[in-house]
Amino acid sequence: MPKSLVDDCKAVVYAWFKRGLPGSKPPIARGITTLAVASVMPFVRWLNNLGVTRFSDVRPIHISNYVHHCKHELKLRPLPLYGRLRIIDFLWVFSAEMLFPLQSCPWGDSSLWRVCGIGKIKGAESIDRNVGGTGIIPSQDQSKIFNYCESVVSEAKAEIAVNGIGYEPCDEAMFIRVRDSVLYIVSITSGMRNDEAIGIEVDQWRREYKGGVLFCWVSTVEHKTGKGRVEYLVPELTLEALDLLARYSAYVRKDLGQEIRALEKDMNPIDPAEHILRLEKARRDSKKLFLARQRKTGLSGGRHIEALSGGGSNRAFDRIAKAAGSDWPLRTHQCRRTYARCFVESRMGRTSLVWLKWQFKHTSMSMTQLYASNPKQDMTLFDEIMQQMTDFKIDLIESWLDDQPLAGGAGEKIVELRAIPIKDRTSLLSQTAPHANIRGTGHGWCIATERGCGGAGLYEATRCPGCKHSVIDEFFAETWQDIYSQQLELITIVDAGPAVRQRAERDLQVALDVITSLGLSPLNDDTVEAANGY
Repeated sequence: MPKSLVDDCKAVVYAWFKRGLPGSKPPIARGITTLAVASVMPFVRWLNNLGVTRFSDVRPIHISNYVHHCKHELKLRPLPLYGRLRIIDFLWVFSAEMLFPLQSCPWGDSSLWRVCGIGKIKGAESIDRNVGGTGIIPSQDQSKIFNYCESVVSEAKAEIAVNGIGYEPCDEAMFIRVRDSVLYIVSITSGMRNDEAIGIEVDQWRREYKGGVLFCWVSTVEHKTGKGRVEYLVPELTLEALDLLARYSAYVRKDLGQEIRALEKDMNPIDPAEHILRLEKARRDSKKLFLARQRKTGLSGGRHIEALSGGGSNRAFDRIAKAAGSDWPLRTHQCRRTYARCFVESRMGRTSLVWLKWQFKHTSMSMTQLYASNPKQDMTLFDEIMQQMTDFKIDLIESWLDDQPLAGGAGEKIVELRAIPIKDRTSLLSQTAPHANIRGTGHGWCIATERGCGGAGLYEATRCPGCKHSVIDEFFAETWQDIYSQQLELITIVDAGPAVRQRAERDLQVALDVITSLGLSPLNDDTVEAANGY
């Protein structure tokens, strides 16, 4: 490649590494390698093929053609396109560091964000569109994979229990299965990024009781935003899995310790630089929990032990997905978004109370209380949860504004509002959804901002349809058909007394009104027999 292009790129990237962009922190080292591979190299090679040897010779037509090449020939989506074009933006921002700087702003009156198309799609339309490419693991595949990982952990526990306390497993194939399974369990139950999960060290987790409530924490180092050591709240089964892996990886750590001692004794290595780097890396990995045997590179050959890498983690996830009988292309970065989405769907309704009680060991714990319980909590995870919650609300409110039938006091008002024309529904949703208060009751949605019914509607479902804060949509239709069926069964009980019968008849009518409002029949295959008896 032309030396002038390479030298100017090095100068610009070094300036970014030391100072960062205006108003932001400098990147971590991995950000440099990502920029070099994803942005610098392709652009320099493209210019070289055109015969351009200096950035001062680059003209707007070159930039325009390169953007067109990336968009239409490579078919890059907005975020990958942004990653590909970043070096051009940096060349302009740090032009003072260059020997042959660009002569004009590469984006004209626009910006890199606008050129890439990021931010153009707002509101409900942004969901699963070009802005984000990380998929959410489908619930069926997630169930298969999680159940498989739990079965592996149970099998390993049984092996240890049979062989006694002093037993140290040394089956390499079983170790790999346990390691892969525990990595998935940790990732899906904590929301950690992969580099945080594989960075967990032995015994860096703990249990504590506060007010009689058990809290389980896992400690690791957060690199992406530079927070350092943080702690994640996890269910107890995650700590049990980590305890198990600590025993299964003991012999691997012993082998790594022997390698460290051998490296320390070798006073005349063939390649001193490689020797020192390997020794330092081995020392850093000696306390890591997720280890792997890697083929050595360089002069010595053979195999050595080091912390599991990002690529190794994805290969591990490939293995467990296939072993679990799933065709889903499982990747590490999907677990964090799936965790956030599951949290949102649970908190917003469906199985909210059961799930939150299991996850946080407390039915009334809010986000604020969770923040307060551990100042080391990773706030960026909660940012992602809040973003998923906003997206969920946008989807939900948009479905209410469509033609689907609604029941409940607030649902009736929303149906009336549909007659009012809205100029820009997308903007309205994106502005109002973050501030909307929506809670799931298991049989409807509650939008009350004050004390409301004090929670009685959670246990007495038939109080909600007449409440001005209630919205019941088609998602809960099956629930209300079940309520209708239950009231029919109560009515057929002869010795229940007149009070029970009177209450059942009242609730039967309430359930019937809801089902009718949703445009459905109250009778399904399960209730026909009971209805005939009534």
